[in-house]
Amino acid sequence: MNNRNIIFPSLMILISLFALVIISQFNEPMFQQDASVDAKFFPSVVAIAIIVISAILMIQSKMANLAKQETSPIFTKLSIFGLFFLVGYAVLISFIGYLYATLLAFTLYLVVFKITKPLYYVVAWSFVFGIYYLFGEVFVISLPQGSLF
Repeated sequence: MNNRNIIFPSLMILISLFALVIISQFNEPMFQQDASVDAKFFPSVVAIAIIVISAILMIQSKMANLAKQETSPIFTKLSIFGLFFLVGYAVLISFIGYLYATLLAFTLYLVVFKITKPLYYVVAWSFVFGIYYLFGEVFVISLPQGSLF
């Protein structure tokens, strides 16, 4: 049973369920917001999406007959890179804020995977600025500003 299509999704489901419990305990903001959603909405959507995607992955794995195929390792170099990348991104957000940390993270990600097409960088940066505008102006939800700036 050393199959990453079963063990990893199960782990992600457990972490997401734990996150949903934590999210349900978020306090209401002390100030009046004009936003139609509160701080619980987006983390809950992400956690539920992770649960659904993980369950689908487990079902697909069970449906496919993997008895004749070699099992792949649970943790690969790419998954370890992804873990450290996300932890580093979370730490960076707390220091320099969402905008600069996300611009840097998207750029670093594209550089590490040797993407040379300038359009990819333009799309990534446009996405970052678009999300920043959407949350700040449309949803009226402030994103992390960071402690250094």
